[in-house]
Amino acid sequence: MPRNRFELILRFWHFSDNLKAPVDDRIYKVRGLIERLVKNYQSVMEPGEYMAIDESMVPFRGRLKFRQYIPGKAHKYGVKLFKICEVNGYTHDVNVYAGKNQVNGKGLACRVVLELSNPFLNAGRTIVTDNFYTSLPLANELLDNNTHLIGTLRSNRIRLPEIFKTKLRPGEIIGRENINGIVVAKWHDKRDVSMMSTKHNINMVETGKKNRKNEPILKPQIILDYNAGKAGIDLSDQLSSYSSPVRKSIRWYHKVATEVLLGTSVVNALIVYNMNKPSDKKISITKFREMLVDELLELDQSQIAISDSPTTSTKRGRKTNHKFEESAERDNQCFNKNHI
Repeated sequence: MPRNRFELILRFWHFSDNLKAPVDDRIYKVRGLIERLVKNYQSVMEPGEYMAIDESMVPFRGRLKFRQYIPGKAHKYGVKLFKICEVNGYTHDVNVYAGKNQVNGKGLACRVVLELSNPFLNAGRTIVTDNFYTSLPLANELLDNNTHLIGTLRSNRIRLPEIFKTKLRPGEIIGRENINGIVVAKWHDKRDVSMMSTKHNINMVETGKKNRKNEPILKPQIILDYNAGKAGIDLSDQLSSYSSPVRKSIRWYHKVATEVLLGTSVVNALIVYNMNKPSDKKISITKFREMLVDELLELDQSQIAISDSPTTSTKRGRKTNHKFEESAERDNQCFNKNHI
């Protein structure tokens, strides 16, 4: 198929009927697709004990009412996705942020965590969040549903104890616990780190590493469990960024659909594939994408000739060596002209 024809067909790539779109639903164009994918995600794998919630960005710089700007992300402008993942990077749910006027009742952070974790509550699991989501009302809500919360904390949150005004020396930790078992702590490493947990105390444990003075490095158990649980989101985003299928487009729903369908879904499929393989048979995300392409195109690998020798190509601007060669015919013509 020619490229121009493929791009022409791609312009009409839709996932819902525009004539049936509700007036107050900004993400109607991709809602049906995401709901089907999420249903498949949750039917394939049962989540473990630790689950992390964070946001990801789908790059988009076009005109869009709910386009977001997050300076700390690799793609600063785009559509924000809220995801819940487990430690191995498997994504169980995705939610597209459609703007503030789509939020009702509770605050955005609390509402997002409760919506994404709703199918996994009342099972003794632990939700890991960063300081954007972690709060005392959220911890109480999760405890009422037999679910724990671990996360970093902003010191200016409401209804927190006065421990955050205490100055600490490197390595010191201070904390408070309320009647519900919620621990709020402040630890000074290279800087002050505020944290909250519903299942820990403020005990320090050895990390297994040593500093320059050959002394064991100590950290709070809250921090160790937070880092281990939060790694799932970062791993999912990292794998999705390799050989990303997202391409330039003026249609935001094309980019969101491509990221969820060919990014997150492929990463989930890779994780399930590698779980059923021995350690020496696991493959990378790039190799897995190549295998998917071969299957979709119904290519037979035995009939594909692959040359081991590297291919060479002539690059524009490469200098060539010019040689001057003597021509007897040209010399004779010049000699005759001079003697006429």
